Amino acid sequence: RTNIAETAEEILAAGHADLISMARPFLADPEWVDKAGSGRADQINTCIACNQACLDHTFAHKRATCLVNPRAGNETSLILSPARRVKHIAVIGAGPAGLSCAVSLARRGHRVDLFEAQDHLGGQFALAQRIPGKEEFSETIRYFTRQLELTGVSVHLSTTVDANSLAQQD
Repeated sequence: RTNIAETAEEILAAGHADLISMARPFLADPEWVDKAGSGRADQINTCIACNQACLDHTFAHKRATCLVNPRAGNETSLILSPARRVKHIAVIGAGPAGLSCAVSLARRGHRVDLFEAQDHLGGQFALAQRIPGKEEFSETIRYFTRQLELTGVSVHLSTTVDANSLAQQD
C-alpha cells in the first residue's frame, strides 16, 4: 500500500514501478495528485487505512465515504461556499471532528478559535496512533495541524472554556 507522496515518488524514481495504483488515498484527498505534483505534499490528507467508511461501507452495499474526509462522496452536495457574513466562532475540542469543523469554517472565511483542554491536538486519534499498526493515525493530526496553520485558525491548547469564558472573548 502506497499512500505517501514521497514514497510513491521514490518507487517511481528508482524504477521499481512504472505506475502506482491508488484508490483509498483519493477518497481521503481528491486533490492528492495535484498537491503531490505541485510541491504541496504536506497538505495531503493521508489515507490511514482504517477501512471503516470505504471498504466496510462497500461490503455492506452502502456508498463509500471516508473517515478522514467528511466530504468524500458528497463533494457536489457539501459545497464550502464563502460566508456571506464573517463570524467569530469558537470550536471546542480538537479531535478529528473539531479539527475538521475549525478548518472548514476558516476556509469559508470565518474567524475561528479552536479550544482544546489537552496539551495536544487530535483527541482520540492521539491515543489511537500509539496502538501498534495504527501509527498512521498521526497523519490525520499532521494534516489538520498544517491546515490550521494555512487557514489561520487560532489554537488554544490546555484551555478549558465554558459559556462565561467564551462570552468574555471579543
